[in-house]
Amino acid sequence: MVRFLLSLVPVLFCSTLLQAQAWQQFGVRQFGFTFDVPPGFVLAQRSDQGAAFQGENDAFLAVWGARLGNASFPAEIEHRMIEDEKVGWKLTYRRVTPRWASYSGIRNGQIRYVRAIAICNDRAALFTINYSRSEKVPYDPVVVRMVRSLKVEGC
Repeated sequence: MVRFLLSLVPVLFCSTLLQAQAWQQFGVRQFGFTFDVPPGFVLAQRSDQGAAFQGENDAFLAVWGARLGNASFPAEIEHRMIEDEKVGWKLTYRRVTPRWASYSGIRNGQIRYVRAIAICNDRAALFTINYSRSEKVPYDPVVVRMVRSLKVEGC
């Protein structure tokens, strides 16, 4: 029992550190959304549509806005899931609604989590985070907070 409790210390410590540090708000005005970037992620690339962030242990986060064109929001997400499966992601969870979608998968020891929300005027906001499967437990609350932070703003 003592060993079990001691094994939880690094997980709880990492989770506490991630939650205690400051989150950065990020938004793309032309697409009308905001998003909170977790602590420890550093801006690696920025464009008019979004940005990419690098985290510790090769974690990667991308957040961007997309124009849907003629495709419906659910059709766009289904297309993205198919494309991820083509490159080797084994999807383990998927939920697609008319206004939001989430899916996740595993590949080569990595977890990918994708969240998308529909925005007015046939647009969508999305984030994708990839991180080590061994860091699933400390990342669970981080992903939950990111999901809650992805919001429509200024449509």
